Amino acid sequence: MVSRGIGLGGPYAFLGELAKQVEAKGFDAAWVSETTQESIIQASVIAQATERIDVGTNITLAFPRSPTITAMQAWDLNELSGDRFVVGLGSQVKRIIEERFSSSFDQPAKRMGEYVQAMQAVWRMERGEDVTFDGDLYQVLRPGLGGRGRATDRKLPRVYVAAVGPLMTKAAANHADGILGHPFTSDRYLTDDVLPRIDEALSEAGRDRRDFTVCQGVILCIADDREVAIREAKQQIAFYGTTPNYQGVFASYGDDALMGELRDVWKRTGQDIDAMVAAVPDHAVERYAVAGTPAEVKDRLADIEQHVDHLILGGAWYRVPMQRMAENLWAILETFGQDLPDAP
Repeated sequence: MVSRGIGLGGPYAFLGELAKQVEAKGFDAAWVSETTQESIIQASVIAQATERIDVGTNITLAFPRSPTITAMQAWDLNELSGDRFVVGLGSQVKRIIEERFSSSFDQPAKRMGEYVQAMQAVWRMERGEDVTFDGDLYQVLRPGLGGRGRATDRKLPRVYVAAVGPLMTKAAANHADGILGHPFTSDRYLTDDVLPRIDEALSEAGRDRRDFTVCQGVILCIADDREVAIREAKQQIAFYGTTPNYQGVFASYGDDALMGELRDVWKRTGQDIDAMVAAVPDHAVERYAVAGTPAEVKDRLADIEQHVDHLILGGAWYRVPMQRMAENLWAILETFGQDLPDAP
């Protein structure tokens, strides 16, 4: 049976309490992103506020960080959480990595593959193994100042990689424990493009599909006024739909021309949000998001989750007021959660 997680965020004063609600409602994981807030600190807060659920980052930006530093943070968080931590790595895009983080973006798939291997070398050193990693882009040639560790029985943290294209998917299949699918997707894109690509990459790597976790996000917008939910979904589709990397999602339903139309509106109107929403047809919401009243969305997730191992539920965020994001999160908890009995 597929497991379900929820994407969390917001002020630190409330983050721990939100995580407790996710756990109390019977979900399997809480995930944090790295857009306006740092991911590892958020994960630390959630790990200390919960006891049962997995805690994951979706995503932690890899390239601005040393893989050794990220590995040390993941090692410590896995201990803090009782082996519940998943470090999800993402590449972001070239412009942001170079212009905001002053970091290198060349050969992103190769870089990500080496990054994961370098992290795994650090963890194995902590378990006392005599290993090193000497790649073309990253090296881990010595342990820490205290030498190799003695934690021979410690589990390694899980590492997932966010992937869209075939090269990054191959890097994930070769070296990671799982893959994080982008929330802008469709059932056809999953079955016709993403999953065959994953299966092929795993086969080439000689790995068993049962040992690899496929996580998939979804754009989920819920409101008692369905028009509010539909508009928010359209805003998010319009934002993602201007990025060429996601052309395959539109192509899965024959909407190849929609990206060009959205990009034209984006440029011509100076990113006018009403014009962007108007350019997204109603059928696009049905194909690339789940939006409506609680009753309308209740059974819509089956189209996606029947194909994956773990589903990450999260709402629209592009130009959505904070109050509405909070209302949407609560609606997700109430619509798809179930109250668990208190522990004896």
